[in-house]
Formats: sequence, C-alpha cells, structure tokens
Amino acid sequence: MPLNRDDHVASYIDNKIFFLGGGTDTQNLTNDFFFLDVSIPFNTSSLPLYDLNNITEIPYNRRASSVVCETVNNVIFVWGGDFGFNSSSPLIFAFNTTAKLWNAANDKGIKPPRRRYSSVVCDKNAKIYILDGTADQNIGNTSSPYSNELDIFDTSQLTWSLGSILNAPAPHDIGTATLLPGGIIVYIGGSNSFGKYLELTQVFLYDTLKSTWSTMNTTGAPPTARGFHTAVLTRQGHIVVYGGENAPLTPVPDQLVDLDTNVQPFKWTTPSIDFTPNPAPFRGHSSTLVGNYMIVAFGWFNNGTGSSRSNKIIMLNVNDANNYMWVSSFTPPAVLSATSQPSASISPNTGSKNNIAEIIGIVGGVVGVVIISAVIFLVYRWYKNRDDINVIPSDDAFKRSKEIIS
Repeated sequence: MPLNRDDHVASYIDNKIFFLGGGTDTQNLTNDFFFLDVSIPFNTSSLPLYDLNNITEIPYNRRASSVVCETVNNVIFVWGGDFGFNSSSPLIFAFNTTAKLWNAANDKGIKPPRRRYSSVVCDKNAKIYILDGTADQNIGNTSSPYSNELDIFDTSQLTWSLGSILNAPAPHDIGTATLLPGGIIVYIGGSNSFGKYLELTQVFLYDTLKSTWSTMNTTGAPPTARGFHTAVLTRQGHIVVYGGENAPLTPVPDQLVDLDTNVQPFKWTTPSIDFTPNPAPFRGHSSTLVGNYMIVAFGWFNNGTGSSRSNKIIMLNVNDANNYMWVSSFTPPAVLSATSQPSASISPNTGSKNNIAEIIGIVGGVVGVVIISAVIFLVYRWYKNRDDINVIPSDDAFKRSKEIIS
C-alpha cells in the first residue's frame, strides 16, 4: 500500500489514528484503511503503521470528513466526499472499532446534499455539525457549488436537522471547524471562489447551545488568508493552524500560526521555530492532536519545481505555547502522565505505635493476597477439568489484520 496520499481522513480513537481513503499517485480514489499506533513510543523514521484493508467495507473515497464523538464509544463517523460517480452512496458511514465493522447510517429526516471539503465537529450531545463544502453533479448535487448550509446529524436518533444560517459565513469550502469546551465552534479561513481565500482577521463563531452565529475580529499579527489548512485545539486552549495555500498550489508564507482563545477577542501569534521538517505538506494533509503532539500526515509538499504527495508523518510538540517544537520522537500521553507523577512524600515520624500499626496492616494485606490467590488457583484447576464447558472462539480478525506496513 503506498503511503503517499492527499485528501484522506484521520480519526483519533482507542490509542490509534485511523487513516482512510484519499488519492495517491496511481489512484484518484482509494479505500485504503490503516492506523498508527500511538499507545507506544516511536520515531518518525520508524512508524508503527498497521494495515486494515482486509476489513475495509466502504467505497473508494476522497475529500470526505471524519469525526469522533467523545460520548459515542468506539465509533468513527465519515461524512460526504467524492465517491466517484456513485452518487447513491450513503451520506454517513460508521466504523465500530470494537466489532471491526463498517455500516452505513440508516439516517432519517431531510437529508442534506452530499458535499466535499466540509468542516465537521461533534459536540458533547453526540450531534455532528457539518458546515460549508462544495458539490457538483459528480457527487449527486446540482445545486450551488459552494454552501453555507449548517446540517446537524444526531447520532443517537440518526436524524438530520438544519442549524441556523442567520449571520452565518458566506458559502465557502476548505476551511476548518474547532469546537471549544464551552460549546462554541470556531470557523477559520476557507475559500468562496477559486483562488480567493477568507481573511483570518475575522473568525466565525457558532454557539451550539443557543444556535446562534456571531463574528469576532481577532487581534495580534494578522496571518495570511488561506484555505486547505488544518487546525487542532491544544489542552492550553490554543488553536494551532498549520499549512494552507493563498493561491492555487502556493503555500502561505506563515505555515504555522496560533490563535489564543483564552483572551477576548482571540489573539493571533506566529510562533518562532528554528526549522521545519522536510518534506512539510501544506495542503491535502491531516493534523491530529494526541497528548502534547500535533501529528501531521501526508498531503502535498513543495518539491522545489512543483508539488508532490508526501508519504511522511511529522510532529509538532505543542505543550508550551511559547515554545512549539518540531520533533521526531513521540511519547504517549499515558507514559507522560506516569513519568510526570510526583514522587510519594514521606510522612513525619509520629511514634512507634503508628509504625507498628502500619507493619501489621502490611503483613495482613500480604497474607490476604496469598489466601485469595490459593483459592483462585484451586477453582481454576477444578474449572479447567470440567467436561461440560462450551468454548466460544475468540474474534481474532483484528489481530490477523495487524500486518505492519513497510
């Protein structure tokens, strides 16, 4: 499976980043399916990638959007995108990471037109908000090519509804949507016609609790207008915007910018970083936040004479908003938490009686563990020798699929 690709989707769930679809140098559409294991430390020169193509049950696709709802366990939702000339393909696909199964959502209500390059988030009520995007007859939509329709998909009821468009941004595509903890969606950038890009001096805000739109004029050094960028929200409340173009296939000069949402109005800064990895994509890539790392995968990069698809993954450490750093080594959040725990403090000596009580408690605990272990062992031997047990075969399809990608 070639790794070089663009316009794929990436979804972080169950300590894995699942990658799906996109275009490669040999195929305009694919249904390639694989994941990056982020439960273990690794280096970008040796990535723990695993092939899942033997359980892919979704049409060939590109320019779709994916989202994970934090209140819906073990499910990735994939919306819209190009499916060739198969305009009858379902609008919403769902992958269950536990059952390892793909399903088309049996959605109800007034279904929206299929679109590509949409901005998608999911709130705490498991509602997916889908804004903007483009469409044409190739994906079963003959309406206006640019959209500012806000479609809401309730994953618990599998029903569609329309959000407000009063004071919504103009129809556009290739922007980003970021959900803040308070229920506000921040929409940044995009394009409302070929070669024209939205300024980042103004961002659009949608309040999911009140169903209302507003705009905010940002402060700080104004970044270059752009589309085809990505955005992640750090644990410190900063939206890190990476990549983008301000003319067709022309990278913006300020590839990395930061929007601080802790201040009102939000403030832009351009981080000072010593170097940028090579090749560094500027469009068609994905960015996923895992712990302290923004993991940027694949996409188009400038090779000096033109653009090529990348087969690389690069990482930015975003732990310190004043000191972002491109790094080659990854440490999982669980390992970080374990290593950052303070050492156990030693209580002052309060007398020998307390020490004796502590010793008695420890000895009693050890004896209790020994007794329980002996009982468990005897029960296990009796259970193992029974003749009336029906063994249910385990589902090892996922294990068989874990063939590492070289």
